[in-house]
Amino acid sequence: MASFQHIADEADDVSSSEEMESGSDSDEEVGTEESKVPKAGGDGKSGATLQNTMKKELSTMSFEDIQRLRDKIGTKTYNQALHGSNSKRDQSKVFKRVNKNRPVEMSSKIPPPRIRQVVPVKKKIHRDPRFDDLSGEYDEKIFEKSYSFLDPMKAREKKYLEKQLRKEKDEDRRRKIQQLIRKMEQQERTKRQEDIKEKALKEWKAKEKELVKQGKKPYFLKKSDEKKLVLAQKFKELKKSGKVEKFLQKKRKKNAARDRKHLPTDS
Repeated sequence: MASFQHIADEADDVSSSEEMESGSDSDEEVGTEESKVPKAGGDGKSGATLQNTMKKELSTMSFEDIQRLRDKIGTKTYNQALHGSNSKRDQSKVFKRVNKNRPVEMSSKIPPPRIRQVVPVKKKIHRDPRFDDLSGEYDEKIFEKSYSFLDPMKAREKKYLEKQLRKEKDEDRRRKIQQLIRKMEQQERTKRQEDIKEKALKEWKAKEKELVKQGKKPYFLKKSDEKKLVLAQKFKELKKSGKVEKFLQKKRKKNAARDRKHLPTDS
């Protein structure tokens, strides 16, 4: 226990002497042993000798006594008194310029960022014309007029593919060509149906405008009425091309196949 008290007193002596050397006012800073932080090793040989003495005395003490000593003076004070502290390391170096026109001196110990902007470059803003107001509003009629030159090109492509299909012997290649032709035919059918619908609605709106001018109350088409109107226009177009009978046959076959599904089967 004598060695225990001796080491505690040495730690107190180190902390009080170093506080006086640092210029702190001893009258204003009166605290407990735990609040004082010794900085052994701050004054050269005497600090090193004191550390060696403390290490020798601690080597003869039990772990219980060392733990009590650490609890009494504090872990931070214990470590500083035993191992010392580098005051130069604790103080962060402040770089100052002798002249304000000189460049600022930077520490070489601070790692630079991985991506550095050496020369300021104007940021590129990518613009999608489909969703940008600068490109104006989408008008389907203007779009179709602007790209109407693609229709004859598509027709030529389709003829070329049909010609290639007749010559081609490789099965994989034939299957790919057939898929392309079917896709093009489906696009043509969709386009024809949209044209028929647009034509039917355009004619109906023109008649309705004339009737409204004459004093009739405006009427807005329902979905069911719109379907009937489109179907009537479709029959007109088929009648002109002479394909009404062919269309009706396909329709009858489709309806018959649908009704056959609902018929009871013999189990």
